Amino acid sequence: MMMKKGLIYITVVIIFLVVMLSVFYTYEVYNSDSKKDTVETRIKTMDNFIGNLRDDAQRSAYTAGYRTLIALEEYVLEQGSFLDDLEESFKEPFYNGTIGNYSPDILSGQSFSDFLKGVNFQSRKIDININITVLDINIYHSDPWNIIVEILSTVNLSDNKGLAEWYYNETFISKIPIEKLRDPLYSVNTLGKLQSFVVATNISDFVSFDNKTTNLSVHLNNLFYKASDKAPSFIMRFEGNLSNSTYGIESFVDISLLEKQEDLIIDYDKSVVDYIYFGSQSTNNKCNFPDMPSWFKLDENHLSDYELEDVSYTSC
Repeated sequence: MMMKKGLIYITVVIIFLVVMLSVFYTYEVYNSDSKKDTVETRIKTMDNFIGNLRDDAQRSAYTAGYRTLIALEEYVLEQGSFLDDLEESFKEPFYNGTIGNYSPDILSGQSFSDFLKGVNFQSRKIDININITVLDINIYHSDPWNIIVEILSTVNLSDNKGLAEWYYNETFISKIPIEKLRDPLYSVNTLGKLQSFVVATNISDFVSFDNKTTNLSVHLNNLFYKASDKAPSFIMRFEGNLSNSTYGIESFVDISLLEKQEDLIIDYDKSVVDYIYFGSQSTNNKCNFPDMPSWFKLDENHLSDYELEDVSYTSC
């Protein structure tokens, strides 16, 4: 009888231990899976945050970059002089929203550092710490009509609970069109009295098959711009650099508009191609083109560019 009771006791103990071990094992497996799911969910959340950061940074760079170019052109207009280096001059207003001690209204709350403050504010809402360090800011042309803003940075992203962390280099890139931006070459050289805004010409045939110059007149009267590797780029125009560029653009100076301005010296002997008219180079000019103004003079290097080599003209 005592043996039976002992056997029953041992059996009960064994069953109890098996049950407890099963419960403990199940809890540990569940707990492990739960932690794994939590980490995976957190990593996914942070990964999505990084993806959104790239998109938002590109949009912010576009907004800050476009407004910075406007602010710098306004600064050039007010100062009446060109910038020494557009890229270096670009960095401060783009990042800080200031030009020296001056804070342009157009950049108020729109600088790249304002964007980074917003990123930090949003990240704290989801228990993420983020630190973005801007190492350098570059600008350059991708083609005659667009400027690339390139922001080199490091990004340190971590979860407040230490579940995940990223540290990596990131380059944020945005393309900014120069369309409808003011040309500083005109602003400085006409003392701000004649302002020209960049609009790419929609004309491909300047002279018709019967040598009519109607389209050329439209191009002239609308102050349209044309891509030309003989001309300076938009960036170079900020610096008063009239050398040629692969990304060059040019327009015709409308002498009739200059004639309406006070206290401007007009040179009727120069080619009306803007960088030549405002520059100091000597050119061999042609004039008296069919149906064009008497003041319209064009250097011989541009005759073929505007399809004028086969129309009637005279040397000036």
